[in-house]
Amino acid sequence: MKVGNRMKRRAIWGIAAVLVLFFAVLVWVFLRTEPNTETEPAPQGAVPSTPPIVEQQAPVPDTSEPAKSVLGYYTQYAAEDKNSYRSLATHSDYLDQVTMMTFHVTATGDIAGTPATEGIDLAASKRVPLYASLTNESDAGFDKKLAHTVLSNPDLRQKTVSRALDLVKQNRFGGLNLDFENMYPTDRAAYTSFVQELAEAMHNHSYRLIVSAAAKQADAPQSNWFGAFDYAALGQAADQVQLMTYDENGPWGDPGSVAGYPWVESVISYAVSVIPSHKILIGLPSYGYDWNMTAGTGKAVTWKGIPNLLAKTGAKPQWDVGKRSPYFSYTAEDGSAHIVWYEDERSITAKVQLVHGYELGGVSVWRMGLEDESFWQAVQSGLAE
Repeated sequence: MKVGNRMKRRAIWGIAAVLVLFFAVLVWVFLRTEPNTETEPAPQGAVPSTPPIVEQQAPVPDTSEPAKSVLGYYTQYAAEDKNSYRSLATHSDYLDQVTMMTFHVTATGDIAGTPATEGIDLAASKRVPLYASLTNESDAGFDKKLAHTVLSNPDLRQKTVSRALDLVKQNRFGGLNLDFENMYPTDRAAYTSFVQELAEAMHNHSYRLIVSAAAKQADAPQSNWFGAFDYAALGQAADQVQLMTYDENGPWGDPGSVAGYPWVESVISYAVSVIPSHKILIGLPSYGYDWNMTAGTGKAVTWKGIPNLLAKTGAKPQWDVGKRSPYFSYTAEDGSAHIVWYEDERSITAKVQLVHGYELGGVSVWRMGLEDESFWQAVQSGLAE
């Protein structure tokens, strides 16, 4: 029995040894064939493996135009003058900003004028940003001597800048709209310095500066009316440049379009060559002129007054294809011959469309209170196209 048991145990151990050897060989073979997961330098010239590239879809570019600004000019020539107030109350939805034309400089560097409190309160309630004007007007109109007095004296300029900043701060204005006109061309450099000083003061206090500039088709530094306006310098300093593209013709000369399309486009074409286009606002007139050819005189006629004049005189509107402007003629009750050039929905819409073609900042309207809603609808139509 003992011998047999020993033989059985030896047989079992032998089988176990064979099995261990068998499994050892399997493990050795497995380890030899398993891929090497360690990172090794790729052989010279070999292309290392890279994760698959997931192609990202490019963002769709925003091709929409920036919103175009509509600036209205608010006037009050007497306490009882409510024309601009009524316009703002009725048409504020068409406006993005308003300039209150009630302030002017003095020869002492102070600012004269009265805030139209009702208008300020109304603009605030309508959430329409409001600007204070600053003109060189006197009893003689736009006064070149007054402008020269202020511009030629650095101390007076600085005093005026300080007073202008106080005016803006104290009356809830969003900034200043400088409107100096009829300056000596020799004051060009001094006027540019004044604009730069105003811009620095306004910007340092987070206010904006709009500069109104006479319309011109080329630079003419010696011109009596627009020689003082250095478009390029003004465009660098100001937040917006309001081009007064109206009064192409008036009672001071022969009858003609008030803001003919070719003339307006020519002014814009020059302006965008020296001023960033997005800063430019073109001017739109809400009026026309009636020339008395017999007497050699003339007067302004309002947008909303044209239908009554047509009805009263029986005149037939005509359309000048080249100027893209309407006109008509009539004989008055006293026998005098008249020619009227004015604006209508078609002429306003055509000019407003130039804003898109030249990528301008928007339009301005001189002045609030002479128009009715059809004017604003024409502006809106031009901006929408």
